Amino acid sequence: MNVSRYLKNIILIELFVPVLLLTIGIYHGLMQVIYRAGVIHQASVAKLDYYQGLTLHGVINAIVLTTFFAVAFGHATIAFFLKQEPGRKASLLSLLLMVVGTGMAAAAMLSGKASVLYTFYPPLKAHPAFYIGTAMLIVGSWVAYWDWAVIYVRWKKEHSHENTPLAVIGTLVNFTIWFVCTLAVAYEVLILLVPWSLGWTAGVNVMLARTLFWFFGHALVYFWLLPAYIMFYTMLPKLAGVNYIPVRQGASPFSCFYCFPFQSAYITSLANPPLDGALN
Repeated sequence: MNVSRYLKNIILIELFVPVLLLTIGIYHGLMQVIYRAGVIHQASVAKLDYYQGLTLHGVINAIVLTTFFAVAFGHATIAFFLKQEPGRKASLLSLLLMVVGTGMAAAAMLSGKASVLYTFYPPLKAHPAFYIGTAMLIVGSWVAYWDWAVIYVRWKKEHSHENTPLAVIGTLVNFTIWFVCTLAVAYEVLILLVPWSLGWTAGVNVMLARTLFWFFGHALVYFWLLPAYIMFYTMLPKLAGVNYIPVRQGASPFSCFYCFPFQSAYITSLANPPLDGALN
C-alpha cells in the first residue's frame, strides 16, 4: 500500500516531537542519578531544581512519549492492515491537540510552575496550563481512536467474510483500554484540579484525585506494552520469514488485557492509607 505524504508527515511529526523531548527527559533522568549519588549538593542546576527535573523526566518519558508513539503506531497499523488511511481532518486535529497540549504543559514545567511530579498529586498545585495541556494531550489521542473506530466499522461492513487483522485487534484493544482509563484522569484534571488551580474552589478531594490518577496510571503501562506485543505477534514473524500467529490464538491474549488495568487500579486503591485494615 502506498501511504500518502500527508499521513507520512503526520506520523513523522508524532515521532519527532516526543523523541526531541525525550532528550530533556533522559537528561533529567541522568541528573536524578547524580543528585541521589551526592555528586551535586545544591538545590538546582542550570536554573532547574530537583523536583522540576523529576517532573520533566516523568511526564515526558511516561506520558508524552508513550501517547505520541502509540498514536503514530496506530495510524500506521490501521493504514497498512485495513488499507484505509485515517481521516485527514481527524489526524490533523489529533496532532494539533497533542502538540499544543504538550507545549502548554512543557512551558509550565520549564517555568517552574508545575513541579508536581508525573503523578501530580494534590495538595501539590501546578499552573492551570499544565493541567489543561495534559488534558489536551489525552483528548488528542481520543480523536485518533474515534477515527480508527469509524474506519474499522466501515471496513468490517465491506469485508464481513474476513477476519479482522490481528494488528488491528491489538490496536483497538489498546486504545479502548486507554480511552476508558483516561476518562478517570480527564475527570480528575478538568473537574477537580483545573478549578482548584484557578482558585475557583477552596480545596480538592486528595484521595479521590489519587484514586482517579491510578485508574489511569496502571493502564499507562499496558499502553506502551501493547504496541510491542503487536509487533512481536504480527511484524516480527514476517521479517523472520515464518508463519503468522493465527488470529484466534492471538486475539485471546490481547482481549485478556481488558481485565488487567482495572485489577491493578483496584489493588492500588486498597493500599491507600485512609482505607482501614478490615476493608484491605
